[in-house]
Amino acid sequence: MFKKAILSLLIFLVGGIVVLQQANASSFGVIESGTYRTLVPLRTVSESFNVPVEWNNQEKIVTVDKQYKLTVGSRMIKQNEQIIREMDSQPKMINGTIYVPIRDVGFLFNTSISWNKIKQQIEFTADNSLYIIPVYSEVLLNKPKVQTSKKFIKVNSKTFTVNVVSVNLLAPNTTLQVEAADNKIGSVGTLASIAKNHNAKVAINANYFDAYTSNSVRPVYNALVMDGKKIQEFDPQFSTFYYTKDGNVGILPGGKVKLLYNEGSIQEAIQVGPRLVTNGQITLDPISEGFTSHKILSSPGARSAVGILKNRQLIFVTTSGATVQQFASIMKQLGAVDAMNLDGGASSGLYVNGKYLTTPGRNIAIALLVK
Repeated sequence: MFKKAILSLLIFLVGGIVVLQQANASSFGVIESGTYRTLVPLRTVSESFNVPVEWNNQEKIVTVDKQYKLTVGSRMIKQNEQIIREMDSQPKMINGTIYVPIRDVGFLFNTSISWNKIKQQIEFTADNSLYIIPVYSEVLLNKPKVQTSKKFIKVNSKTFTVNVVSVNLLAPNTTLQVEAADNKIGSVGTLASIAKNHNAKVAINANYFDAYTSNSVRPVYNALVMDGKKIQEFDPQFSTFYYTKDGNVGILPGGKVKLLYNEGSIQEAIQVGPRLVTNGQITLDPISEGFTSHKILSSPGARSAVGILKNRQLIFVTTSGATVQQFASIMKQLGAVDAMNLDGGASSGLYVNGKYLTTPGRNIAIALLVK
C-alpha cells in the first residue's frame, strides 16, 4: 500500500505543488555538490492522496505515513524506529525545502526510477504514463537572482552595445509576473512605476499597444495571462512567452500556449513576437507570424527581447539601432536557446534594482517583471 502512496507522492511533484511548512515550491531535483547524488524535494501531499507527511522542525525529522523517518543530517532511514537502510547521501534542507536522495527512495519502496543523462531528468512510469522531474546542479541554486552586464556584440560589420539582465529562476523566492500600468489594461505609465508598484527587481516592456491614439484607453494587442487568468485571447500565429505554475518557461505559437492554458498550466504569458531563436538557431520569420510593418520587417530601431538559456536561466536584453534580423543574431550570440522580440522603438526599456539600464522614450502599457 505504501509503495503506491510514495509513487503518488512522486507523481504529485510533477503536477500540483503543496509546500512543506513555509518552504518555497520547487518542481525540480538537484545534483548535490560534492557527492553528485540526485536529490528530489519531498512534499506534503494533499488529503486526496492519503499520505501523511509530517515535518518536525525542532528535530529536523520527516515522518512519512507515521512510520518512515528520515532525518536531515543523517544517512539512516528508520521504519518504526528500526534502521532499515543507510542512504548514499543525507536528506537536506535547500532553500527551505526538504530534499531526499531519489535512489534510496526508489530502493526503499521498490520504485523503478531512471536517470536520463542527456536530458538531465528523472523519469519513471506509473499507470502506463511517463513522469519527469528535471534536475539541476545545486550550484545553480546559489547563483544570484539577478545580474547585469553590458556587452559589445558584432553582427557582420556593426558592433552593438547591449544591456543584459540575467535572471536565475532557480534562486529562492524568484517569480515572473505580467502587470499592467496602474493595474488596468488600457492605462499607461512609466516602466519604473510598474516595477515599484509590484516590488519588482527587474522590469522590461512587453506587449505592443496603441501608443498614438488620442483616447484615454490604449488598446493592448494580443494575449495576456496574468496571475493564472487569461485577460486577452491568444492569436494562434503570434509567438508567446509563458511561465508555468511549476516555474518552467517557454516560447511557442499562441495556439499551442492556449492548449497549455486550457490544461491549467499557465501562470503568466505575453504574446508579442516575432520569434528570434528556436533550439539555439535563428528561426526569424515575421511574415508567417502576420507582421507587415517595416519596423519589424526591415527598419533598424531600439529593441527589447526575452531569451531562455539552459537550466531555467533567462536574459532580458535591450539594444538600439538594430534590425530584427540583427537582433536575432545578438540573442543567439548571447546563448539564448529560445528568444522572442518584445515591443521596441520608444517603448524599449529595461529597469533593474531601482534604476534604468535603458530608459523608455514613452510610457508603456504592459511589463514583464521579476520578483
